[in-house]
Amino acid sequence: MLHLTDLRNPNDHGTVAERYLARLREHGIRYLFGNAGTDFPPLIEALSRGDTGIEPVLVPHENVAVAMAYGHAMVTGQPQLVMVHVGLGTANALCGLFNAARQHVPLLLTAGRSPWLEHGRLGARNNYINWAQEMFDQSGMVRELVKWEYELRDPAQVEAVVDRALAAACSAPQGPAYLVLPREVLAAPALPRRDGGTGMQAPVRAGMPSAQDLDTAARWLAGAQRPLIITADTGRTREGFDALTALAHSRGIPVVQYRPRYLSLPCSSPSNAGYDPTRLLPEADLVLAIDVDVPWLPEHCAPQEGARVVHIGVDPLFMAYPIRGFRSDLSLQGDTASILQALQGATRGAPVDTAGWLDRATRAHRAAVAPARDEAKLTNRYVSRCIAEAMDERSVLINEYTFALEELRQETHGNYFGHSPAGGLGWGVGAAMGVRMARPDATVFAAVGDGTYMFSNPTPAHYVSAARGLPFITVIYNNRRWAAVHRATLSMYPDGAAAKSDKPVFATLEPEIAHERIVEACGGLGLRVDRAEQLPEAIARAVHAVRHEGRQAVINVLTDVSYTRTS
Repeated sequence: MLHLTDLRNPNDHGTVAERYLARLREHGIRYLFGNAGTDFPPLIEALSRGDTGIEPVLVPHENVAVAMAYGHAMVTGQPQLVMVHVGLGTANALCGLFNAARQHVPLLLTAGRSPWLEHGRLGARNNYINWAQEMFDQSGMVRELVKWEYELRDPAQVEAVVDRALAAACSAPQGPAYLVLPREVLAAPALPRRDGGTGMQAPVRAGMPSAQDLDTAARWLAGAQRPLIITADTGRTREGFDALTALAHSRGIPVVQYRPRYLSLPCSSPSNAGYDPTRLLPEADLVLAIDVDVPWLPEHCAPQEGARVVHIGVDPLFMAYPIRGFRSDLSLQGDTASILQALQGATRGAPVDTAGWLDRATRAHRAAVAPARDEAKLTNRYVSRCIAEAMDERSVLINEYTFALEELRQETHGNYFGHSPAGGLGWGVGAAMGVRMARPDATVFAAVGDGTYMFSNPTPAHYVSAARGLPFITVIYNNRRWAAVHRATLSMYPDGAAAKSDKPVFATLEPEIAHERIVEACGGLGLRVDRAEQLPEAIARAVHAVRHEGRQAVINVLTDVSYTRTS
């Protein structure tokens, strides 16, 4: 294969764009997810001249590009690179960026900018749009959502800027960074590399809380008779999954996974107390809120007055949230897995008297996971059960709001992922492709609603799936409604006019769309299901298409139109 060094003499240091890509590759970046614009030519030229070690991934919509990078980073733990077109592309990427920021996903979002110069230099303005697209403060759009933002200003900076960006994104708590790349700088000749004492920066890893605070937490845990763990994200890492499972089992602690983004213990665990803290929280005498931004809804329930509440995680107070008033009698900041391991070690040998509490805490969940089979209706629960039955140990589920968690049957780390707490719609389909890139042997299911599917930009998403050979299965729970909108209205006005309407205002997505036909334009399998008995066969056909034909599949399931007042 041709390498860049074969194309020039020893005194030619290439362009800034080439040096920029080379530095990214030194950091382990393999892919550039991008939707190109007129700011890309220096990078396109650099990618075309030889082997940079970075593979361009063309994604014709920024929301899909960010979701793909998010999905890849989510399963690998490695930072991913995205590039978009000036301020306009940045604006399209904001929804995905918001998701990544709230979920601490390490992304480097880069964007070109309108050329500074109106003429006279390579890269200067040569298109009429270069004037109208310039902004006074392009980075202002993202500043609240990123850990670091900067604009590359000089060829001598390129290595230092890349190093700084990735160190910021990968430092605890992880999150997105934003880098603006002017076209004139990318096109300029690179300078000889002289680090001047600078160089790669090691990211900051999460540490440990003070020994005094750990001792206090361990003492409270050893003395608790009705301890309760509430978590959403502890299963982000395998170490976190294992540590939480071990602590819960050793101390007989029920675990509620409230709005989980990762599975944090095996579904068959005797400590699995379900997904809603409302019933148990008022009885607990010790609450460990671990990697959970919203451990309960204050309007629905609260800890008893005498209970102790401990928040644990890399950012236990979620300081990026403008207001968050959950009581915390003790906050342990640091690496979650290490903290849980320390608590287990410190309480080893202490008496455990929680058997009665654990049985009572998990009884309702055990009853809920084995309901009577109802195949006469296409309920969310039935659709979720059919998906769960089709999954094996190589399957991955991406859940964007719709999958009924009681049907989860996963036992190991890394096979379930839920949406970001920010709730930016359109994440699931792109994330499924990012997961598929990182795990080529996995069968990936994306469970989405009909409104969510429309937000996912299905035409560019299915195009990328076909172009890149990334088959996966999308199951659309199509109730022809914005159910979340209507539930919110019902929660405020349960007996109001909207509650009596068959087609509630701003929540009705009718007439029904034949969503399954969109994927057919990209060579995929589209299936429509309107009777419950059709669904198992439809899922089996979709799995066969993905595993044996290399084709993506969409199953448009016309679920029952129903609303529930869920927390």
